[in-house]
Amino acid sequence: MRRGQGEGSSATVSNGPGPVHALVVDDDVFARDLACAVLEGAGHTCDVAGNAAEAMGVLSSGTEYALVLCDIRMPNVSGLDLARHIVAEHPATAAIMVTGVDDELTAETALAFGVFGYVVKPYRTIDLMSAVSNALRRRKAEMESRRTRDLLERRVEQRTKDLRDAVRQLQNAAGSLRLSQEETMRRLARAIEFRSRETGDHIDRIGEYCALLGARLGLDPWRCGLLRMASSMHDVGKVAIPDRVLLKPGRLTVAEREEVKRHSLIGHEVLAGSRSEVLELAATIALTHHERWDGTGYPRGLAAEEIPLEGRIVAVADVFDALTHDRVYRTAMPLQAALAVLRDGHGSHFDPVVLDCFFDALSEVETIAVRHSSAVG
Repeated sequence: MRRGQGEGSSATVSNGPGPVHALVVDDDVFARDLACAVLEGAGHTCDVAGNAAEAMGVLSSGTEYALVLCDIRMPNVSGLDLARHIVAEHPATAAIMVTGVDDELTAETALAFGVFGYVVKPYRTIDLMSAVSNALRRRKAEMESRRTRDLLERRVEQRTKDLRDAVRQLQNAAGSLRLSQEETMRRLARAIEFRSRETGDHIDRIGEYCALLGARLGLDPWRCGLLRMASSMHDVGKVAIPDRVLLKPGRLTVAEREEVKRHSLIGHEVLAGSRSEVLELAATIALTHHERWDGTGYPRGLAAEEIPLEGRIVAVADVFDALTHDRVYRTAMPLQAALAVLRDGHGSHFDPVVLDCFFDALSEVETIAVRHSSAVG
């Protein structure tokens, strides 16, 4: 039922704490009119419903409401049931419970499933308007957060599509010159760096570190060249990790860490199944570069030589580079501190043979680091 200044008009929903369109639900006519008078006195427009069932019908009619004031004790369908319906079916609407019984358990129950406020009758005008103002501010913040999240998800979807398209083009060009293939790999890797705000030097360093270690471990020059190219794609799966997680400057929650860990499986899914030797190696590296020698890594908990050699090589190179250069969540470590971290992982995180080889080649590693960045540590 429409009343007051909203009668006969097409009201719109405000996204902020200013005037909005509200629905007041109460089987007590006096209480209902009083609430409407308070809201309309603050510039809001009101519709009314005498019970929860009527309110559900009004809400389903297509009219959008920024706010619903709902009495808890009503015949047939309770106000709590109506509030649950609003939270589930009308997430852009803020629900405030109004009750004549100050019941702490009922209040906690309502707030737990998403009600925006709780007011006890008889209330002062200032108490009701304070609850309304707080609810509308929270509603505005949640709607803005939802829009931002939706925008980020659309960007991730588009970037993932672009990446798959680029990989498909690379697969179709499997018979082309290796120089052309390497250029495509570099462009794909730089696209990932752009998302994680790393520099172009990062993939150059990783590639050269890995080729150096591969050669010292006895890989032939052709395989070392493949390793140099393929290692640049080790974090390709991060293209599907939301910016709110990937670029978070502080400590990640447990759920956010699990989200980041997905990049190994996503990278493998994107790269695997190609006729290209370098892409197949890149898929293996994407999947295994976070496995640990002692079997406590992810995503599969592989141990020792169950982990492909190239994955073990990239694990050392990637951790060293991450420790000695700034990341969004911390600043670079001094060189000696970073080397101490690597030593602590000897035989647990890292293949001891690969790590020993790294330390044997440390002077060459430092030369590569200086050539591709201003300094290490």
